[in-house]
Amino acid sequence: MPIANVIRIMRKILPPHAKISDDAKETIQECVSEYISFITSEANDRCQREQRKTITAEDVLWAMSKLGFDDYIEPLTVYLHRYREFDGAFHHHGFYGAAAPMTFFKDAANAGPSQAPVACIEPFPQCKEQL
Repeated sequence: MPIANVIRIMRKILPPHAKISDDAKETIQECVSEYISFITSEANDRCQREQRKTITAEDVLWAMSKLGFDDYIEPLTVYLHRYREFDGAFHHHGFYGAAAPMTFFKDAANAGPSQAPVACIEPFPQCKEQL
């Protein structure tokens, strides 16, 4: 994952005045890469056993559960369901060929001008109070 993406995600959680050292950024970047590889490898093993070539979202959720990340299954399943509903409605209205606009801003009204008109789907609504 590009370091800029890692930094952006880290800054969303931290207070505005917080500083992040370079080694902390690099450590998180390495952890994210390892996590993605770990989950993907397990999902791929399942696909190979079932003689399939395409890893699906369900395979990823299954791998996460098998590897002990059960706390994430419910919120990710809810998010996936909402995304698919939104994506289906998006394509139903004739916007084929373009990716469904998605944003993860908590408050779309405070998004930049290019993001203001897009829909806001909160992937983990039950965690809002903790942020």
